[in-house]
Amino acid sequence: MHPHRANSLLRKLFCTLLLTSLLTAAIGINAHTYGEMPQLEETASSGKLQLVVKVSPHAAYQTEAIFVDKKLQRELEDGDTGAPFVAPLLPDTTLSFDKKGVQQSYGVTPNGEVVDLSARLTLNISSAAQNTLRSQVQVVRAKHYGEILPWEEASEVLPKYSKFTIVDVESGLSFEGQRRAGSHHADVQPLTKADSATLKAIYGGAWSWDRKAVLVKLNGRTLAGSMHGMPHGGDGIPGNDFNGHFCIHFLGSVTHGSRSVDPAHQVMVHRAAGLLTEYISKLSPWALIDVWISAANQGDLQLLQVTTGQEQAVHVRSMRRLSKFPERDVSQLLQLDTAVDVSATPMRASAVVNRRVLFRLERASLDERWYIRSAVIQ
Repeated sequence: MHPHRANSLLRKLFCTLLLTSLLTAAIGINAHTYGEMPQLEETASSGKLQLVVKVSPHAAYQTEAIFVDKKLQRELEDGDTGAPFVAPLLPDTTLSFDKKGVQQSYGVTPNGEVVDLSARLTLNISSAAQNTLRSQVQVVRAKHYGEILPWEEASEVLPKYSKFTIVDVESGLSFEGQRRAGSHHADVQPLTKADSATLKAIYGGAWSWDRKAVLVKLNGRTLAGSMHGMPHGGDGIPGNDFNGHFCIHFLGSVTHGSRSVDPAHQVMVHRAAGLLTEYISKLSPWALIDVWISAANQGDLQLLQVTTGQEQAVHVRSMRRLSKFPERDVSQLLQLDTAVDVSATPMRASAVVNRRVLFRLERASLDERWYIRSAVIQ
């Protein structure tokens, strides 16, 4: 063969082999990428769901749980919105998961209902999915909230001189305390200077009579309680920077002075048990007004909302009820107008003045709960 022709054939063969090699490499890259796509998609829709429970949207104290359920995630992604969510407060439990790199978040009720938090609409899901969520939510809420016990039983769990941990369900701050006395509720003192400092920090750096929902932890049990943060009465632990004791109430406990149930403490006990909305929904108009006054006194916007069904501002610095409620049968009423005398400290003022508040309460039917529709301070 002529040398020139042989060189030409060799060049053609080399080019053919080089082109084949390049094509093979290109196909290999595409195959590798394509082969990994299902894995990436599986990671984005892994079925990993997170539940977070908080007593209020702004609470720092929370309990988290993670579980995997790919079928449930697909159903949540494909679900369409249904009926409006009409409860006064959004669910205390949120459900989050990743959908193709975008975080999805819904509210979940204790019954497993899923709520679009921004639109306040429920999500249509199957009964099986709802049952799954109900079971998961009940477990994490049981870990987050306290056991609600009548005072007589709580007193046995927390005997005199017992030491326990107290957790504020809003801030998450905790400290150690000891029951020193108390026959109708627990008279408690912080154990050390550091514990007293933590208690004071919970109240923003100043002692206060405001009621706060707390968890009381002792010997593997967690009880739902309500405390205030004002030193008073006898002092039994010297050197703890706390001149006196403070009180912790439980279900049905009463004050030592009047031997009467403190409405504000009972509200906080139920909040610490995760039963705030259910408790408020069963109150009489008079008890509901007491909750509204307590909320206005403490500047508690969540309590105001659960009594009125809508977000409200606070226009006073303090408020106390003065007048007694009239003995009146409201069992057959759908609307009630009543006036209540209060002592109040207006915003940007320091003097306490007496005022009358005109309340209008309504309910949709005799079987429905009461709402405060207006409260006009005269």
